Amino acid sequence: PLFLMENPVLQLVQSLAPAVSYKESNVETNRKVWNNYAKDWRPDQDWVIKMASNLGEEWTTQGLEHVGDEWSDRASLNQVLDDWILPHLTVNGGGGGRVAVRVAPHCSVLHCMDISSEMLKRAQAAVSREAPNARCEFHLQDGNELPPALDSSLDFCYSFDCLPHCDAHTIFAYLKEFKRCLKPGSTALVHTSNLCAPGGLARFSRQKEASVQGFCWVSPEMVRSMASAAGLEVVRESEPSGGNVYYDRDYMCLV
Repeated sequence: PLFLMENPVLQLVQSLAPAVSYKESNVETNRKVWNNYAKDWRPDQDWVIKMASNLGEEWTTQGLEHVGDEWSDRASLNQVLDDWILPHLTVNGGGGGRVAVRVAPHCSVLHCMDISSEMLKRAQAAVSREAPNARCEFHLQDGNELPPALDSSLDFCYSFDCLPHCDAHTIFAYLKEFKRCLKPGSTALVHTSNLCAPGGLARFSRQKEASVQGFCWVSPEMVRSMASAAGLEVVRESEPSGGNVYYDRDYMCLV
């Protein structure tokens, strides 16, 4: 009988199931990667200097103050802040060290959230040092959920330089959390990878596979679809500019 013929295969699959089905979540991989990154980061580390050197001669070991300074040139970062974040801040937001020190003085309360305890320590130290009078609350996340107390409380929320390292399911989970935590009529900045952008396709072509250390890949159409399913509407989108590393490689939208 066919059942008897298939039975040995079924037994083999069942015996291998514990090994086959196990997979570390994207959230947990991100936690491990960024904990190690923040622990090891110093301006004089060879790997930090090498990353910064790809941006030209703008950064030196003296100029690298925050974790992530080595990820982009100053002009690109400043343009994103001016175009997408600072104009929308009124009361609440979220973020990490190098952006939080710029954002905190414009908020009456800034909520900084991260799944990495080490990155959160870096952010807290940077804000305490550079924006000591700002009111900031730091939240360590267990997973891809924001604090329950933030229900319908945020005037603005931003996720910048985080979601490019997250897979589509994790991005979707965060979009649903943004919907839950935003006040009615408020907006959020969503920043993801972009396989359809010139710089995004170039980076994708250099990767052998999606990875947290590199990028996990999505397209604007995927983000629009997930945003809609989360009950959000995309009201503004970035376009390649031919000069800004984020605009030419990634996707940003207001929802």
